[in-house]
This record gives sequence, structure tokens and C-alpha cells, in this order.
Amino acid sequence: MLTLCFDGLYQALTEHHPRGSQAGVMCYGWLIERDGVMIARGHGGYVRAVEATSNIAEYLALIEGLSALIDLGCEGETIEVIGDARSVIDQMQGAVAVHSASTRRLYRRAMRLAGRFHRLVWRWAPRRLNRRADLLSRKAMRQIYANPGRYRAALEALGADSGALKEHHRLHSLLDLRIYQPGGMPEALVS
Repeated sequence: MLTLCFDGLYQALTEHHPRGSQAGVMCYGWLIERDGVMIARGHGGYVRAVEATSNIAEYLALIEGLSALIDLGCEGETIEVIGDARSVIDQMQGAVAVHSASTRRLYRRAMRLAGRFHRLVWRWAPRRLNRRADLLSRKAMRQIYANPGRYRAALEALGADSGALKEHHRLHSLLDLRIYQPGGMPEALVS
């Protein structure tokens, strides 16, 4: 059986943007296991001028993890999806509505990806039981702040976006790393 664990992490950028704008860095981490053996993992992050939230970071993690499962050709398998954001798990199961417009866009994207799979089993887990995905999202945050040039360039891009409201919602990628373990990738992707 396949398992996808995902986690998102948000940090506000209040020192660079006015209060209430919700500018921030949103990092994600995910890992995929087959029968307890990790076959793929990834982490990365985005910065956004407005409406950056923990929930959006969680959805970014889920979307990246589901995309990796598609890259691996796992659509026909049963997959247990584990996250520590109860709201995201509940929303993906249809138990709770998505009220935020910015979250709704990512929710719809996640639902489109989820619809490609034979069967997904959604499970909420406390953070302590989702530790490896949590560590990957924290690693992404550390790597972003450890690269001041890339971080400054992203902040400048946020400043350039301030003229057009439409651009405020744009996600600026800061880091994206995927690692597929030997034996984890289908032959079609290896050759």
C-alpha cells in the first residue's frame, strides 16, 4: 500500500508588508512510502504578497504530493493520504466547506488531482505522528532563509506586484525539490 504524508508551514512577512496583508512564506514537505519504504520525497516553498496562510501552505503540500504520485504512475492504486491539518483532511473528504476564496482555488486543484486516483483514504494525524513531513517543510523554510539572494529577489517581486491587485495572489516559487528513490520511479520515467 502507498502512503502520502504532507505538511505545510507558514511564516508571516509583517516586517515587509503592511499589517493585514498576510504576506508570507509558505513551505511544504511531503513523502511517499510503499509498504513502509520511502520511495519519494519533496519540499519547497513559495512567497505571496497577500492571503498567504497556513491552510494554503497545507494545500500546496498536498498538491505537490499528489502531483508526485501522478509522476510515479500510481493513479490505479489505493493510497492513504495523511496530514496534520484537520481542516484540509475534512475539506477533501467533503465534511467541511471551503469558505476562503484563495483557499478554494487550491482546494479545487487538489480535488482535480485527487479525482485521478482509483482510491484515496484520507486520515488526519497529530503533528507528532506526521513528523517526517513536518521536518521536510521546516527544512524548506531553513533553506529559503539560508539563501539571502533568492529570498531578497522574491521580496522585490512582491514589491513589484503591489501595483496590480491580480498579481498580489501570485505565488512566487522559492524552492522546489523532488527526490525519487531507486525503484520508486516507473521505467518510463527512468529511461
